[in-house]
Amino acid sequence: MKLYHGSDIRITQIDLNRCEPFKDFGKGFYTTSISRHANERAANIADENLTSPVTTIFDFDEKFLTNEVLSVKQFLKPSEEWVKFVMHCRDRKIPQPPHNYDIVEGPIANDKMRTQFALFERGAIDMKTVLKRITYIENTHQISFHTPAAIALLKPEPDYPQLMIETIIGMLAEYLVEDRNCSFVEALDMVYNSTTYEKLINRSTTLYRESPAYVYEILKKELA
Repeated sequence: MKLYHGSDIRITQIDLNRCEPFKDFGKGFYTTSISRHANERAANIADENLTSPVTTIFDFDEKFLTNEVLSVKQFLKPSEEWVKFVMHCRDRKIPQPPHNYDIVEGPIANDKMRTQFALFERGAIDMKTVLKRITYIENTHQISFHTPAAIALLKPEPDYPQLMIETIIGMLAEYLVEDRNCSFVEALDMVYNSTTYEKLINRSTTLYRESPAYVYEILKKELA
């Protein structure tokens, strides 16, 4: 199955020590099978950091959710058990990690949950009300990975746009060497200091999808 992680950088190595504690399922690396959720998360992070959104795609063999090789907890839909588990994991009085599972799968609790948990703890509302108020109207999904053994199962897909960008940069330099009789280093310097390069690495322009020859024509006009 494909799993997605939204951020403002491409994830090539996962460091559990850098993961935030007190999340829905505790401290861990979070992914989702719903690409839109990851894309929205990436956009929010990019807006906060004034960067660009990046969604990393992972291959994950879902047989490990059921073959009992690792310890897995699954919540197939919102339930009172799920609410209690999320409350436990988000309780800042609970030492981290709050459980011994390698992987946890289930719905995402919405942003109102802290208020609802506080109301429940004061006895102002019951568990059924908490469940109703913190469940998204739409279907949501997340799988969190909490141990090195679980992390090892995530295989990041190649970053094809980046590979295409790097290929085009190399070809642009080769064209310049041939046309201007300069060194490859000098050619790369011209590429990296061009506006064409800035447009090429900005994925929103989708210039990387064009042929190297097409991009070179743009570069030649700029250098002229």
